[in-house]
Amino acid sequence: MNGYLCSRILKENDMKTLSAALLLRGSLFLCVLVSFVSCGSNSKNGDFPVMGKSVVFEVDVEELSGLCLNEDKTALLACGDQGVIKTISFEGEVSGVFEYDTDMEGMTIDPSTGDIWVAVEGKQAVCMLAAPEYKDWSTVFHVKEAVDGSYKNAGLEGIEYYKDDILFVGSQMNVNLWQYRMDGTPVSKISLSDFASEVAGLCYDPVGDWLWVSDSNREELYLATVEGKLLATYSLEGIKNAESVCVDRERGCIWVGSDENEPKLYRFEMSF
Repeated sequence: MNGYLCSRILKENDMKTLSAALLLRGSLFLCVLVSFVSCGSNSKNGDFPVMGKSVVFEVDVEELSGLCLNEDKTALLACGDQGVIKTISFEGEVSGVFEYDTDMEGMTIDPSTGDIWVAVEGKQAVCMLAAPEYKDWSTVFHVKEAVDGSYKNAGLEGIEYYKDDILFVGSQMNVNLWQYRMDGTPVSKISLSDFASEVAGLCYDPVGDWLWVSDSNREELYLATVEGKLLATYSLEGIKNAESVCVDRERGCIWVGSDENEPKLYRFEMSF
């Protein structure tokens, strides 16, 4: 074999080796890319629900601060700082229910009676509006720590029915989350300050045994265990004052209420 032919064979073998190396390198890069894309937007939240596109409604609920589904889940109930409770259809149409001169910051409904429970800031009180007429308003108990600590306008913001006649009650100051029996007996207290700057809104999801918490300061929505462990974080960027949240599995969405100059109700698709 002459020198020229030998050199050519060596060069061809080198090219084959180089091609194989480049192919392997490209395959590895493709695998990494595919792996990144496949986890993509859900990598942060693991196997928890994925938030999709949103629709927004302007709603006539002055200083909208609380949301929940009504007793038969055919509409939303909303409360505002100026002491109003109103019904909002799933198309954003509003009708009146009740007015009382107090700072309503959060609301929930007792599924066994239909009674509406409201967190009142300033007084740091938990109040009840009795079903079915929704005319009789009463103060059931005060959150002593918030009263004694002079939480004032950084006090009670969220309230949610849990189970077995127990309520969750949350505050802005100290990011507290209490459990109270509906007769006013305290059960427990934790702080969510490890991941949140406030409890602006609360919603319990019995299907997942999860607690949803809105944080208007950070424009974020958190999914947590009832013991206060963070599971997932969702962006509410652009929502100026997200003070309420309501999970609606039947319609595959989450509702977020914003206490803005022109109050807004947001509907986010959610893949439960």
